[in-house]
Amino acid sequence: MQTWTCDGVEVRAYGRNPRFRFAPDAERWPEDAYTVDGWRGIAWAVLGWEVEPTADTEWDGIEERTAYVLCVMVGDDRPHRFEPEDLTALGELDYCAECGQVGCTHDGRDRSEVPA
Repeated sequence: MQTWTCDGVEVRAYGRNPRFRFAPDAERWPEDAYTVDGWRGIAWAVLGWEVEPTADTEWDGIEERTAYVLCVMVGDDRPHRFEPEDLTALGELDYCAECGQVGCTHDGRDRSEVPA
């Protein structure tokens, strides 16, 4: 993953494709996984806010945040972009950390203390 600072904000490029550029925001997206409206039963990890180069980025290095959030399915690696209001936080044990399916318990994590 490539990382650089742009106007005081850390920016990262996901994978080998610099098209997927994002600025992490752990304060806004503190959970490990989220569900997304329209993608029932799938857990998503938030990479951060999508950023795009401006017309002057080549000269000033500044990239602007869009209104979208970049996410990857838990257990996958392809980024998708979503509107932030479509995301809902998941509990730590509400999804499988291996396959990303909501409700799946085959990842071996202890759920004995979780109420049914």
